[in-house]
Order: sequence, then structure tokens, then C-alpha cells
Amino acid sequence: HSCVLSTVCPGQRWHSARSFPGRLANRGAMCGSPLMLTTEQTMEALPAVMELAQAHFTSMCLEATLKLGVPNLIGDARLSVEEMVESLPGEPNADALRRCMRVLAVAGIFEERCRSDGVAEFGLTAMGALLQMGVPQPSMACGLHHFVEKPMWAAWSLLPDYVAGKIGKPPFSSANKADLFEFHGKVPQSRVPFQEFMDTLSSSELPAVVEKAGWESMDEQTVVDIGGGSGFVMGVVADQFPQLRCLSLDLPVVVAAAGSAPENVEFVAGDMFDAATIPPADVVLLKHVLHDWNDDDAKRILQSCSSALPADGKVIVAEAVLPEPGQAARASRTPFLFDVLKMLSGGRERTLTEWEALVAASGLKLEQVTRTDCATCQILTLRKE
Repeated sequence: HSCVLSTVCPGQRWHSARSFPGRLANRGAMCGSPLMLTTEQTMEALPAVMELAQAHFTSMCLEATLKLGVPNLIGDARLSVEEMVESLPGEPNADALRRCMRVLAVAGIFEERCRSDGVAEFGLTAMGALLQMGVPQPSMACGLHHFVEKPMWAAWSLLPDYVAGKIGKPPFSSANKADLFEFHGKVPQSRVPFQEFMDTLSSSELPAVVEKAGWESMDEQTVVDIGGGSGFVMGVVADQFPQLRCLSLDLPVVVAAAGSAPENVEFVAGDMFDAATIPPADVVLLKHVLHDWNDDDAKRILQSCSSALPADGKVIVAEAVLPEPGQAARASRTPFLFDVLKMLSGGRERTLTEWEALVAASGLKLEQVTRTDCATCQILTLRKE
């Protein structure tokens, strides 16, 4: 079907669903009358809706080029599609690659130019440079792989059923027969991009964690980073604040794959749900941990951490704080997108009101919220009651 809008006179409203060929046969339950638009309002809103609906077109073109290694192949050069195909492994489909490259050029990932012989060549933009892998700068390639890999794509496909209440388990568990972290424990090709993405995210949030958590006031104290992965965050903290003893705790499979610990950081294999495996510490850091879990599990994690602390110990939580109801329009979109991403696997981002309720239910008190310029990383300081 095609949408022919030019037949509607300026200022005219559509009063019948028959005038729109793409209508749905069943409008579903309605609490009020339909909100009708003028032609001008429709023409203004349609492109934005189309862009939202087609966003996955671009991300899948990105994934196709990343799997081939196109950003790394181009580097600081400019290549035609034919030159790419000659250098890439296997037998890439030149026509399909060209069409994907054009979409990504429009999206700002590549810059397209025309040579004197009429052949198009492509170079990396700054955005495209961040999709190179294995280079000494942040890379978002791992994040893209995590977002659109087949296990995650299968989970996204079940989101409508989850929202409609047709399935009870989170979409990722329903699609893959295991929760996210159980799955990652068995499937390293999914775990590795996820862990690399966490490190990349941490690098962008380091100023918030390093400058706002109050490390300078801690004298010869022991800090344990729960879910510390590769030890990246503790490595930076240890370097900036050498008076601290820094530990990085994660599951045995993660610690085994992490290699050598950063200088002045000790790796600990443990389980945040098992208080006996958390070493005694003065400070516990939970950075982007609690948003992976529902309230019941997050409560268990906080209680496990609390048991490792002395009476005057504290928990530092580095997480997003969502706006309260009615304030979303003035906020960054990123925390809301992360909230939906975490919903796939049973987690959630939280408002300040929700954080206060969770902390109180865990037997702790929220002593301070330190605001930062990073929308996904505010600093919450918790103390024992």
C-alpha cells in the first residue's frame, strides 16, 4: 500500500479510518476519542515515526559491516567497495555491501566520495573510527555486537509478548532457556563482547566514578569492586589513590578469562549472592550491577555486601537515577534505553524514589546522592542503619 496524503486539503482532518490504506483493522481498547491530526501535523510527524520504526535497518547494516571487519580494513584510508571485497575474507556480496555502506554513510558512520572515474569510495568518520576493534582507543563495536547478536535479537522479538503479559519470564530467559549471566557463563562468544562493552562504558564514566565517589577521604581502606570484570575501574582508582587497597571480585569464569590484574589490584573469585565469598572491606563498589537484577535479587546483593562491611563501612552505588514521573521529557534518552535493555534480562533502572525503597528494604540507608554530568552514572552512598 502507499500513503497518498496529497489528496487531503490543507487543514482538513481525517474522519474515517478508510482514508488511510495502512490502517489496522482493530484499533483496540480506547479510553477516549481518536486524536486527529491536520495534514500539516501528519506530514511533520510521519518522518520521525518512520525513522524510529526503521532504526534497526541501520544497526543491522552496521553489524554486517562489523562482522566483515570493514572499519578496521578502511582505517585512515579510503576504499571502494570493490577494493574492500578483494581484501576481505570469504566471498562478500559486493552489491549488498555497497547498499549497506550507503545507508551507513547517510547515518554518518562512513564518508562517501566520488573519484574522478565515477567510482564511490568510503572513509571513516569519527563515529566510524569508534567501531574499529583492537586499537588503543575506545571501541563501540563490542556494544553493537551485544545489542544485536542473535540471542539478544531473539529476546527483542519476545518483548511485545512480555509487555502484553503473554509470557511471564523476561524475554532473554524465554528466548534462550537461561538467564543472561548463566548464558554468558556457557557462551564465551556472547560473554566477551558484553564484558568489553562494560569496560568501554566504564571508560566513559570514569570521571564520575573517580572524581565524585570521595576516594580522597579514604585513608588506607580496602575497597572491593563487586562485578569488577577485568579490574579496569579498580585499576584507575588504585593509580589515582595509592593509599587504597583495591580488590576486584567477579565470578570464577570471569576472573579466569581476565588475565593479569591491573597494577595494585587483586582479583577475587566470588559470587555477590554468597556473602561468604565477599572479602572483608571498608567500602564496596557496585557499578552497574544492581540494574541487572530485579528488586528481590538486588536486595539480596546489597545484604550480601553489607555483611562484608564493618559498622562504619559504606556501599558506593554507581548507577543511573531515572527522572521521577512527568520529568522524562527534560532528561537524557540513554538511561531509558538502558532500562528497556535491562528489562529483557529481568533488570531495571530506578528513580530516586525506587532507589530509596530498595535501599531501605535492604536494611541500609541512603546517605547521599552525588549528581554527575554522566546520565548513566550517578553516585549513591549507602550506610548501615
